[in-house]
Amino acid sequence: MKDPLEEAGDGVDRRGATFILIAFVVGIVALAVFRPGSRDALMIIGGIIGMVMLHEAGHYIVAKRSGMKVTEFFLGFGPRLWSFKRGETEYGVKAIPAGGYVRIVGMSNMEPVPPEDEPRTFRKGSYKNRLKVVLAGVTINAILAFALFYVVLVARGVDEPSTRVDTVVKYVTKPNGSFLHDSTGKRVESAAHRAGFHQGDRIVAVEGRRVTTWQELRDAIQARAGRTTAFTVVRRHERLSLDATLTRLHGQGFLGVEPAFETTNVGVLDAVPRSFETMGKITGDTATAIGKLFTPSGLNRYTQNFDSNAPKAGSTADQARPRSLIGIIDYGSRVIHGDIWALLWLLGGISLILAFFNTLPLLPFDGGHAAVVVYEWVASKVKGRRVVADYRKLMPMTAVVLAVFLTLGLSAMFLDIKNLGQ
Repeated sequence: MKDPLEEAGDGVDRRGATFILIAFVVGIVALAVFRPGSRDALMIIGGIIGMVMLHEAGHYIVAKRSGMKVTEFFLGFGPRLWSFKRGETEYGVKAIPAGGYVRIVGMSNMEPVPPEDEPRTFRKGSYKNRLKVVLAGVTINAILAFALFYVVLVARGVDEPSTRVDTVVKYVTKPNGSFLHDSTGKRVESAAHRAGFHQGDRIVAVEGRRVTTWQELRDAIQARAGRTTAFTVVRRHERLSLDATLTRLHGQGFLGVEPAFETTNVGVLDAVPRSFETMGKITGDTATAIGKLFTPSGLNRYTQNFDSNAPKAGSTADQARPRSLIGIIDYGSRVIHGDIWALLWLLGGISLILAFFNTLPLLPFDGGHAAVVVYEWVASKVKGRRVVADYRKLMPMTAVVLAVFLTLGLSAMFLDIKNLGQ
């Protein structure tokens, strides 16, 4: 790709650009020293930049090995701050640390290239090599996500919701964070609060049937909406029976307890499938969330974030909406609290989500470039001659994709800034 902000640096000389870099570095150091609470956010930012550069390094390495000409490998965009040239590639740092890029000549039929460089352009590469180049970045992100999940699972274990009660909810709340009211207008107390559940209680059975995991407990609760249910709990080594009439909420039973998370050790062999399971769950949840968002009902719910019906910050509906980089950093800095394992787990999830979005078969994502390569390969096989996609015809759809994701990103950023720190 080409630096989209390259022209923004035309009026900035090297001395001015270097001053920008020094001021930025001094500001970051001062922030870390005088505002210790900012260190988690700075580590997340550094981790994200590192993941983006590893992604670009994947493109760079495979392109070089495929014989393609790579002219630039930069951290950041805009005016150059520092660079050096080794061989035919210029390496360096630019003023705006919003990611990075690798420039491979001849990425499309629209790019003018000197005749002597044409044989080494991306567009002249074999279908196999071009596909490897465009998918190298997402492959790096996926491998990195697996490695981070695996390390955390083996070194620390995994925090899982248990049947021990962490919080007893006093009033029933709807998904948008508002309270449920009865016919008289009073707030509806949760079944757990009415039945006398306490923080620290461990629920061991429902209607005499043993439960050992939060999933088993939740399934049992949701299946008994509106019914009086006997819960067996252990409180300070004493076994008690508590009867609770479960609230019916959206057709499912609601008790009103939040689980305590407990750490479970994971062996070096068990961590392999657990890491893949984690990747599958995050990918599936992300795909489901995106799919629901781009439905009429999903778009309607999302627009409610900007009117008087906006869900409260921290509510279920608010947590389910898309997050910008600002929101991710704000959320991450509030849950990490200096825990290196929590940081690595978060970065693993971010790396996987980066891979997911880049595999979307839409330009300008990597998946879009891969789709073009596959189309050219199939069309060439069918027609018996080399078929080259005309990127000029793809530009309108690319513009639409950019407009949609830019709108979504800016709106998410607006909401993240509005809810910052809440």
